[in-house]
Amino acid sequence: MNAFLDHPSLPRRRMPAALRGTAALLAALACSSAMADIYTITTHTAGSTAAFNLPGLFPEGDIVGSRAFDLTVTSVFDSANVMTSVDNTWMQATDADLQISLRLDGQVYSLDAIGQVSSQILSDTDGAGRTTKRFYQSISFDPDTYGDLATIQQYVFTAADQFGIKSVLEPATAYYADPLTKGFSIFDWKVAPDMDPTLLGDGTGLAQRFDYNLVVTVPEPSTYAMLGAGMVLLAAAARRRSKAAATPG
Repeated sequence: MNAFLDHPSLPRRRMPAALRGTAALLAALACSSAMADIYTITTHTAGSTAAFNLPGLFPEGDIVGSRAFDLTVTSVFDSANVMTSVDNTWMQATDADLQISLRLDGQVYSLDAIGQVSSQILSDTDGAGRTTKRFYQSISFDPDTYGDLATIQQYVFTAADQFGIKSVLEPATAYYADPLTKGFSIFDWKVAPDMDPTLLGDGTGLAQRFDYNLVVTVPEPSTYAMLGAGMVLLAAAARRRSKAAATPG
């Protein structure tokens, strides 16, 4: 697009300022649409019993005692905000839209926040030569309810041949039928001015179920069609203006 606007065959004053501003905006949109993918990661754990002591973290009220649980965490973030390892076994994204839903014995507790999300895959081999993998999905955010920092982690330890996620940023849907260990943790902290944290509450438990889903959304073809149509209109306006300027009065 810059080549078109700066082409030497066109008069230098060939386009109104408003059109030049629109052209710049369309160019920026074209670049951002072409470069930015949207990642959506959903992790889900569920089990029959977990221990909770979470006063005030969720708007719906305190959570105390041993309860059956169903925890779903959805993280939506822009690829421009992602740091990742070369092999994509580790990633961290900032400015993620976070949606937390915790169902306890039929009652739903929920939170929406902006925060950080990270995933990692680790491999271990024990003394007997058995290889296991560990997958962690962690989020951290300011809950804006009770405390200054909340973290939620969902994880699974599983045999290597059962592990379905090859990369933390590779579109995948996986369910672990027979993992070795799976579970979750929730921590709510009060952070002092000297950055010393005080634990306000927590929830921890093992899960009978762990699910992972990652979807990558690329720009729709209609987005490019709209941008192309806008460029055509801008080019036509520029030609009309240059012809009018060249026509004798």
